[in-house]
Amino acid sequence: MIESLQRHALLRVTTLGWQRALARSPALASRPYVPEWAGRGWPVIVRRYLPEDAAGLIPVAIPLPPQAGKPGATLQLQPEEIHAPLPPVALSACLDAAPVAWRETLHSLLASSERCGCAPAVFGSLLWQMLTGLTYLHERSDLDLLWRVTRHEQAEELVRSIARCARKCPMRIDGELVLPDGAGVHWREWDGAAEVLVRTLHRVERRRTDQLFQESWRAGQAV
Repeated sequence: MIESLQRHALLRVTTLGWQRALARSPALASRPYVPEWAGRGWPVIVRRYLPEDAAGLIPVAIPLPPQAGKPGATLQLQPEEIHAPLPPVALSACLDAAPVAWRETLHSLLASSERCGCAPAVFGSLLWQMLTGLTYLHERSDLDLLWRVTRHEQAEELVRSIARCARKCPMRIDGELVLPDGAGVHWREWDGAAEVLVRTLHRVERRRTDQLFQESWRAGQAV
């Protein structure tokens, strides 16, 4: 199961899994909102492995609301403690949860992404406010999106369209282009450079831009 997981995947944890996770980390259980999170069965999100993480466990995060303080809550789970992975949440499903001032931009992003053949999914504050009903969004919130891309030309066209939206929108647009193997490249870093910074489940690395999709397709087929 671990081999098939990708960063930003949403996972539903079993009741027993929550009990075990909180027993393994009493400090985590005392954090604000964490017991409620477990009790309500809200999902966790897959994060990148940290140096201190065990390779055989799944690294996840509980994205607590801003009022809970920082740092965020991180933990690891046994594969059998996962009830099921959840599908990505589409931006189109979050329009009513977004601030009114964002909505023109969101419609523009949806239209341009559709023309490029890659509907955006959400993560970050907008996602968690919609899923939990807790307050995450504030006047300085970013919009965090994921676009799954399969071709270099598609990625180039998409980045140009995002940049046009970003120049006139009321919030900062963050997010990644997700390659076929699940690795992510921040859309702002896709600027014609010979190399880009790529984030995977296990590491952050540099890859040649002109070889991104060949390498990613090979890696994705090997999983």
